Amino acid sequence: MKKSDAIFFLFLSTLWIEPAMAYIDPGSGSAIMSAIIGFFVASGLVIKTYWYKIKSIFTGKRAPTVDDSQP
Repeated sequence: MKKSDAIFFLFLSTLWIEPAMAYIDPGSGSAIMSAIIGFFVASGLVIKTYWYKIKSIFTGKRAPTVDDSQP
């Protein structure tokens, strides 16, 4: 097959459009929204958990440990 034939076939195949007949029910939409919200909540918890370690990287101070808070 020549290159021009391949390009012509590709051009013709892009003109052939059929409807997708796809349907997303409301349950799928709420599952997707739950996954997105869960991602942001989990990201927030990770940042909250490691906040002092992340802060110590930028400030240069040592992050407090569990032993530091005990008298």
